[in-house]
Amino acid sequence: MIEWVKVEPNQVVVATEDRAWLHQLTAANSDDPFTEPMPDMVGSLATTRHLLDGVIAAAQRSVPRAAQRPALTTERWAWRLAGYYHTTHATPRLMAEAAGRFAALGKQELSDYAKSKVEDEGGHDQLALRDLAALGYDADRLVKELIPPTAAALVDHFTKLVRAENPAGCVGYAYALERLATTHDKTYLQQVEAALPPTVKATRCLRVHSGMSADAQHVEDALKITARQSAEDRCLVALATYETTRICCSSPAGGHITEAELQHRLSAFASRPMAAMKTAA
Repeated sequence: MIEWVKVEPNQVVVATEDRAWLHQLTAANSDDPFTEPMPDMVGSLATTRHLLDGVIAAAQRSVPRAAQRPALTTERWAWRLAGYYHTTHATPRLMAEAAGRFAALGKQELSDYAKSKVEDEGGHDQLALRDLAALGYDADRLVKELIPPTAAALVDHFTKLVRAENPAGCVGYAYALERLATTHDKTYLQQVEAALPPTVKATRCLRVHSGMSADAQHVEDALKITARQSAEDRCLVALATYETTRICCSSPAGGHITEAELQHRLSAFASRPMAAMKTAA
């Protein structure tokens, strides 16, 4: 059993039941079987797992490492929470739309999957709002006026996948976000908590989108459903996984917002002094 998908003009991710690897296409090798699309045969859970995780690894390798991610601060966490809000807020609405489109295409299993995501993700945007409020911000006004570029790019990408002729790629979007979320372990949670004022609890949204939550099961659900789809749909899921991962791991156009600019922009939404919170026992 073998599956593959071309993620770049000269790169193909190949997966078997044991592993995945990045295969380089060359003009000199005209007999390379991976220049052809994957044949329409049934997948397997093992090969699909390696395919999608191989795609994520390939996407992470493809992202330039020139700009280091800024150190985590209270303000930087608030910025990330604003991003969490916008991605989680979009999910129920867009997955409901996807469910209707899948049903119209006769893809009932994918329609049911999309409906389950509406239920699973409902209300998660409120967790981000509660975390922002705990940090001393007017949360509703903040998220209305601030949309971090990465979150905006993710929602735009998600929207295009849902409204494509074949919306199967939206499964790959969900898979990528939830698979990446499972890498957030207790160590990362402790790093976030260490960056926050000592009396503030602002990790509700993180805990629900981490390796300590139901996301691990959601990843398994997406894998099982993807493995049962046609080769065309599995490739669309894989390509969406690749592009979603690239967006998540890339620096925003123009670079990360500076700490000074971040503090200036967030100060307009402070409902109580941050300095007092930081020095509270």
